[in-house]
Amino acid sequence: MTTDPIVAEVRANREAIFAECGYDLDRFNARMREVGEQLKREGWVFADRPIVRRKPVTYEAGMTESSGVREDPPA
Repeated sequence: MTTDPIVAEVRANREAIFAECGYDLDRFNARMREVGEQLKREGWVFADRPIVRRKPVTYEAGMTESSGVREDPPA
């Protein structure tokens, strides 16, 4: 398998930033939002997309009725 140098650089930078945040996902996300807002103030253009909330699919919603369901375990 070949390693893409750009992907390797992005991953190394992400790891370094994550380490600086003490491997705390909340701190990492807050930092990413901060940096994004700073770049927007500097005039960088972001391809922001609206957040689409979808109704979560539950296990029961995907099931069809089954005759194999029993109220009591077999004796």
